[in-house]
Amino acid sequence: MQYKFSRCIALQVPEHEKVVSFYRDIMGLEVIGKENESIEFKAGENRLFIDKGPLMGPILEFLVPDQEAAKKELIELGCSVVVWEGKGKCCFMRDPFGFLFNVFEEPDAFK
Repeated sequence: MQYKFSRCIALQVPEHEKVVSFYRDIMGLEVIGKENESIEFKAGENRLFIDKGPLMGPILEFLVPDQEAAKKELIELGCSVVVWEGKGKCCFMRDPFGFLFNVFEEPDAFK
């Protein structure tokens, strides 16, 4: 399986508006997208997502050509599923060391 860092980092927080305000108004990040309770900031070459929910984070993201095959391989390597909503949605896993990451299927990233 191939993995590629997507340059996306997410913070999932219950006090969503306070965190969004901090990164926008104090840290000066530019809001470039909003979908439901997720705000996307431009952070240089990276993207920072602030999502409303229970405290989790930071959550890195890795692109894969086949999400289900990656899930199977990662479980065999000692990772565990935290949230798995399917293709195009949150698919959070915890690595064997306790860190969270999202698995996102994007076959074109490997061409």
